[in-house]
Amino acid sequence: MRHFLFLFIALLFQTSALFAQAHLLQQLPVKPHSLSARQPPALIQRDFNGTLTETLDYVFDSMTALTPIKGFNAAMLLPDGSMWKRASGLATELPTSTPLTTEHLMGMGSISKSFVATTLLLLYEDGLLELGDSIGQYVGPYPNVPGSVTIRQLLSHRSGISDYLNENPATGNAWLENLDSIWVSDTVLSYYVLAPNFPVGSDWSYSNTNYLLAGRIIESLTGQPWYEVVRQRLLDPLGLTHSFVYPWETPEEQPFSHVWADFDGDGSVEDLQGIGLPDAGLFSIANSAGCLISTPEDLARFSERVYGGHVLQPATLAEMQTDYEQSASGFLYGLGAASFPILNNVENWGHDGDLLYKSVALYFPTENMSLAVQQNDDRVFDPADAIPILDVYVVYEALLEAYLNYSPASGTDDALQAGAFVMYPNPARDFLTVKWNALDESFPSTTCTLMDVNGKIFFSQIVQNQQVDISIASLPSGIYWLQIGGITRKVVKI
Repeated sequence: MRHFLFLFIALLFQTSALFAQAHLLQQLPVKPHSLSARQPPALIQRDFNGTLTETLDYVFDSMTALTPIKGFNAAMLLPDGSMWKRASGLATELPTSTPLTTEHLMGMGSISKSFVATTLLLLYEDGLLELGDSIGQYVGPYPNVPGSVTIRQLLSHRSGISDYLNENPATGNAWLENLDSIWVSDTVLSYYVLAPNFPVGSDWSYSNTNYLLAGRIIESLTGQPWYEVVRQRLLDPLGLTHSFVYPWETPEEQPFSHVWADFDGDGSVEDLQGIGLPDAGLFSIANSAGCLISTPEDLARFSERVYGGHVLQPATLAEMQTDYEQSASGFLYGLGAASFPILNNVENWGHDGDLLYKSVALYFPTENMSLAVQQNDDRVFDPADAIPILDVYVVYEALLEAYLNYSPASGTDDALQAGAFVMYPNPARDFLTVKWNALDESFPSTTCTLMDVNGKIFFSQIVQNQQVDISIASLPSGIYWLQIGGITRKVVKI
């Protein structure tokens, strides 16, 4: 049993690399190299006769009905200020079964880093520090923590400092031996950080240790616990009444969802709190690197306020959104903020998080819209599975695609834009119907191809009519891609 408990602590607080579906046991740094090759899902029929909120409900319900994940919670802050919310599944299984609601809290994992970075940047705007200051001016010394690292390098993961969670097995062993203990950052920084990975500033490597140090810098500057400063500077002013720094703050009467994971290695997931696993120690060892709990509603509001320019001064926000990761993957990482190459690179800023609970929260400046989705289950999508699990990242993509492509249905084919095609039903069981605008002369003589996630082709023909019906009754349940004229969309077979 100790072996499987250790697997839980290993790599818990990584940046999950949105839509890359990194497993907990993969070695960091995890970067979304494969994201640009992925296509947005087409999970609604474009002639679905409903309002935007009804369409979002339809997509959310369709997706979550197809997956064994125990519970999903989602919220979208729309440009008019209204909030769409939806939940499905279970919040608890033991000692009794409780439905998940939009009010249930979950761990946000590494999205906590965005809260900590924003707080430190507010202190910078107050003149209490400079981003080029060395961290040795404020904290330490600690073994294996170079005091010459600047605050900018710390927040952008260019410090080279080893990750105490992902790179030192002793951390997991110590947690296992003290499951009920509340950890303090000084203990971790003094005893559980290995030698640096590279010279300061010479490379990029995601490290939770950076944000333990960021929390300590906040404390050095203010003389207060870092979590009190986060509350004073962000949570209370922004009205984030569903967000708490756990376990130093407790949600009191607000419901806190349990989390499911394979505790004993038998291939099935268990309700961890329900079987008696303490969670306060787990969250405390994450500390300022990943211990906040929240709802998608609060995460959507936080994302819009910060990345929409309502919290930081323009020059500070520009600094936060400067790319310090500097790779060719399209993934950007600034100061506690990331941008992901999704949906033809629609502009976005935010973070994702993984503390068994999994969370994604992004703001889309060109849309003035923010979307957050959480799940209370450790399982993730793996295209190699016979029936891939649809996880928080797949649901997120589906909702985003539905929003970006929504338009009120006219009920006529003439309303279709030239070159656009619709496919329905999706999810589908026996047949998939594909239609496009007959006035568009570019589609006739175009090949229509249906393939699985590994590229195996199940259907391919030249399309010369306005409609083609594809039999999929014999295909196994799972994810497929439909490609026509250079456009690729996702098909869910049930």
